[in-house]
Amino acid sequence: REVEILMFLSAIVMMKNRRSSECGRGGAGAAVCAGARASRPLPAAAVTVEQHVGNIFMFSKVANVILFFRLDVRMGLLYLTLCIVFLMTCKPPLYMGPEYIKYFSDKTIDEELERDKRVTWIVEFFANWSSECQSFAPIFADLSLKYNCSGLHFGKVDVGRYTDVSTRYKVSTSPLTKQLPTLILFQGGAEVMRRPQIDKKGRAVSWTFSEENVIREFNLNELYQKAKKQAKPRGDDLPEEAPEPGAAAETKKDK
Repeated sequence: REVEILMFLSAIVMMKNRRSSECGRGGAGAAVCAGARASRPLPAAAVTVEQHVGNIFMFSKVANVILFFRLDVRMGLLYLTLCIVFLMTCKPPLYMGPEYIKYFSDKTIDEELERDKRVTWIVEFFANWSSECQSFAPIFADLSLKYNCSGLHFGKVDVGRYTDVSTRYKVSTSPLTKQLPTLILFQGGAEVMRRPQIDKKGRAVSWTFSEENVIREFNLNELYQKAKKQAKPRGDDLPEEAPEPGAAAETKKDK
């Protein structure tokens, strides 16, 4: 019986990873994941090693809970309690590396987006308790260092802290949500596109937050070339080009 449980959970892990791969690329897989929504063909986006390992550990814990409960209810309760305590106390480490990102609050995000409509913003809506957001943090920071310029800026807002922002921009902060993180492209102060997309039933379409996917989906190379030609925004407290990585890390540390 125990072997059957382990084999069943192994099959679930394989199906989950396969589904993530299909949803990360175009063609029939993307059409199914998006509710048959038409989309342009995209290259395949492989599931990362970290995602594979994360899925294996998550379903291994589920298997252990089931096996302990089958052996002894008290041992099952003890193991389940230890897992809950571990999840609540051992948070993923926060990214503290170099970045060129402006952090918004509930009072500054609208003002900053409307300040100069010539500026294009890519804003990440995140929550510190989300493991997906923690995994994406170094990727988004690296993108900000590569693509920031006078007409293209990167920002972040903690919707776990500012719940009214999540309501205004329709980003769910439920513990079971698939909308964290959410990337939104703003041009002229208005939303142009977001990832992950929301289907007709109001559910988030599975999307892999890799550097390649963000560059491709948001056309960062094209946006960067266009944005460099624009004049420096008035009253902007950000320099025209991204600073050196060491300077960016010092700025974040001071903040």
